[in-house]
Amino acid sequence: MAAADRFRRAVATDRHSGEACFRLGWSLWNQAILQQPSLADLGIGYLAQLAGLDGVARPRARRFTAHKRLLNEAAHWLREAIDLRPDDAQAHYYLARCLKDLGYRADAMRMARQAAQIEPGNRRYGELAVAFEGNTATASQEPRPRSDDGDSRRSTWDDIILAPRTKRELRQVQLMLEEPEMARELGVQPPTGILLKGSPGTGKTTIARVLAAEANCRFYTISPADINQMFVGESEKRVRDLFETARSNCPSIIFIDEIDALLPARQGGVAVHYDKVVNQFLQEMDGMTPNQRVLVIGATNREDMLDPAVRRGGRLTREIEIPLPDARSRLELLRLFTRGVKLAPDVCLDRLSEGTEGWSGADLRALINEAGLQALVRLADGANDEARSVTIADFDDALATLEGRAVTDRD
Repeated sequence: MAAADRFRRAVATDRHSGEACFRLGWSLWNQAILQQPSLADLGIGYLAQLAGLDGVARPRARRFTAHKRLLNEAAHWLREAIDLRPDDAQAHYYLARCLKDLGYRADAMRMARQAAQIEPGNRRYGELAVAFEGNTATASQEPRPRSDDGDSRRSTWDDIILAPRTKRELRQVQLMLEEPEMARELGVQPPTGILLKGSPGTGKTTIARVLAAEANCRFYTISPADINQMFVGESEKRVRDLFETARSNCPSIIFIDEIDALLPARQGGVAVHYDKVVNQFLQEMDGMTPNQRVLVIGATNREDMLDPAVRRGGRLTREIEIPLPDARSRLELLRLFTRGVKLAPDVCLDRLSEGTEGWSGADLRALINEAGLQALVRLADGANDEARSVTIADFDDALATLEGRAVTDRD
């Protein structure tokens, strides 16, 4: 603290000294690292907040808030140093570390790259930049859409097996995203959000990705674990940041998987933390206008658990049911999933389709994978087959295995 105070006086004496600004930012960053809350503090604070033990939760929340305040102040003075000395590699490096701890990974990666470019011979700067680039795929908010069969090519509606009526509804949403002006000329109000309902495994996430790819939208996907934080105000801030990012990069789609877990019916009392998250989401969705070309898509198999206010007009204004596939759709799915599988002549996909009534697309894919594993074990055990292929016996064994697991799960 004494070092930071000393550098504050130096900055006050000469506000245009890049060195003084850097030293102040650097000392504040070091102070933040020393005062960083431990994992134990995070865990105890989270449990205390859930249990309503404010006397235990508040001190840890204050510690977290103080740590974040130091990081923000450090980032401010490091930016000031960079404005005064654009070629200061050290300032870029420590600003990258501050931004990383604050959760701004994209900005942190940019600062780290600039530090490495200014001083390419500095090993520390290069390692930090490489570390960021190595985590880009997992940290990115815009995963590249993939087809259901695992192919990395761009997915289209032809890659999804759906009832014609359901696919038509989704195409309508796509066209309203692509041509909002035309929709308004026809008197159609583009929706601000849609709700995909259906049993687990019916492809709701895949549908959202394909819709984003077909409408050329940026795709932001979140889950309850991404939003819910232990400290007061952090969850709501993440919601605000998410919508701000989507609005600044439109056209875009915000996909919320298991939306019923993130926005459950508000009850007050113990669930007051979740109520605030729901309130923030409602506020952000109310602030959306159709011409912003930002669409919120929620996916759930428990729509009865969702807060009723989320489903009213102006929010998730349209609900689309994604049903379990019928016999014809199951046959098409089996043909799609077995395109890269070597099947024996005795395999009849029509028979498999008839014997899997009530199965979802994910179940059928698991069936094909399990049949392949059965064939792998059979061939590894020295089965005397002329051709290496998946037989109907492998599918029968796979059916028995999966149905046995289902019975065990129910028990």
